[in-house]
Amino acid sequence: MKEQKSKILIFYILISGFLISGNTQLTDDNHPYNVLLITVDDLNDWTGGLNGHPNVITPNMDTLGESGILFTNTHTQAPLCGPSRASFMSGLLPTTSGIYLHISDDNVKEANEATLRTLSLPEYFAQHGYKTMGAGKLWHGNDGANTFQEYGDRHEWFGPRPEERINYDPKEGPNYVEGMDGTSTDWGAFPENDEEMPDYKYASWVIERLEQDHDKPFFMGVGFVRPHVPWYVPKRWYDMHPVEGVQTPPYKTDDMDDVPDIAHQMAFMPPMPTTEYLKDNNQWEAMVQGYLASVTWADHQIGRVLDALEKSKYADNTIVVLFSDHGYHLGEKNRVSKMSLWERDTHVPLIFAGPGIEEGLLSSRPTGLIDIYPTLLELCNLPANPDNDGRSLMPLIDNVDEEWPYPVMTAFGPHNITLRNERYRYTRYEDGSEEVYDHKNDPNEWENLALSRRNRILPMIDQMEVFIPKNPAPLAENSNFGMNNYFKEQMEIWRNLRN
Repeated sequence: MKEQKSKILIFYILISGFLISGNTQLTDDNHPYNVLLITVDDLNDWTGGLNGHPNVITPNMDTLGESGILFTNTHTQAPLCGPSRASFMSGLLPTTSGIYLHISDDNVKEANEATLRTLSLPEYFAQHGYKTMGAGKLWHGNDGANTFQEYGDRHEWFGPRPEERINYDPKEGPNYVEGMDGTSTDWGAFPENDEEMPDYKYASWVIERLEQDHDKPFFMGVGFVRPHVPWYVPKRWYDMHPVEGVQTPPYKTDDMDDVPDIAHQMAFMPPMPTTEYLKDNNQWEAMVQGYLASVTWADHQIGRVLDALEKSKYADNTIVVLFSDHGYHLGEKNRVSKMSLWERDTHVPLIFAGPGIEEGLLSSRPTGLIDIYPTLLELCNLPANPDNDGRSLMPLIDNVDEEWPYPVMTAFGPHNITLRNERYRYTRYEDGSEEVYDHKNDPNEWENLALSRRNRILPMIDQMEVFIPKNPAPLAENSNFGMNNYFKEQMEIWRNLRN
């Protein structure tokens, strides 16, 4: 009896010390859940689970979606890498942080009072007893913000590169502007071996950590660079998408005739090719092939990581979340680029899978990357972070038919806002001009109802515009973006206002 009491006392002391030292919340079965966060750069909704394109080959992402919940109407909070990542990592909307454009990772914390006050996602998990590890492109610049306890080496993200461009040089493009040629946009089979690619190395780094013993629950992130440009991947990935069978996306030559002038200005990216240019040079199918090959490449690396997790001791105790930072146009609206407030650039995959999540769930409720942070906290039974702007998606995970009257917001500048609900997209620009699209009848966003039928949809607009922030944060200091004249001018205006 005395021996039994001693064992109980020792167990109590050990558990109490664990909780006090790490402040880790225990799950119902007394085992803290691990987290594996996977993000893919520039991946639009071209995955099998979202039926985004007939030529996609994404078996690993599709299987992951089937093993948990796939949110089919998820949107980024900024259509550009830097501000999108700052948003989902900080848990703050751009309209709260002022981070609408690129900003170096080490300046994110100092952006304004809101960013100073909150903890980033890995920092919050570390505060609650987790070991935090990461590799690849999670923040915009690796982990320049120094928010992970352990981080893998940064490799040359956009490489390796051939000695000369293969198919596209912005200086020979349709809209070349001197001094505004900073894009890696190009496509072609290169290099020869998978092992030369940075994404292969990031996956290998994570696989090594999954094979190790960890004395704490872990929060581990991996960021895959492809399908970010350049669309260079080894030939075997191109061979999976023969150019003869590639279908180009829907394209309407007069699509842009009914959008406001400011939308034209914002969407104009001089370094990028246009659809008309690609058609004239017989390169549209080859360009789409490059993107498809890069998506399949990224899916394969994701599969390597998921296979390693499945073989590890952490298989039954790890929550997996997979998503992209924003979408990408591949010829729609005469553009090959991100950086706009239309569906193709905002719509992204979002998957949660793991313990406590039923398999085979689909939700069409409007959700955002901003919701990842609070959802992971609730899935792991950690206390909510009151600074989070997003909402936990647990009500939808528990019941996909749950009422969800919240449109999801994307911002590209303090007063350029688009909102998406289950049926409509409503966009308001800083000059007051508008766009409205009915996705039930117009999934390609070809008819701007703000011009043709605004009076008929006023109730919907009234319901949506209450979610537009009245006093959005001004542009954060040290913001930068040099690929568009509209934003270069706006940055100067915003700087003058701040000073």
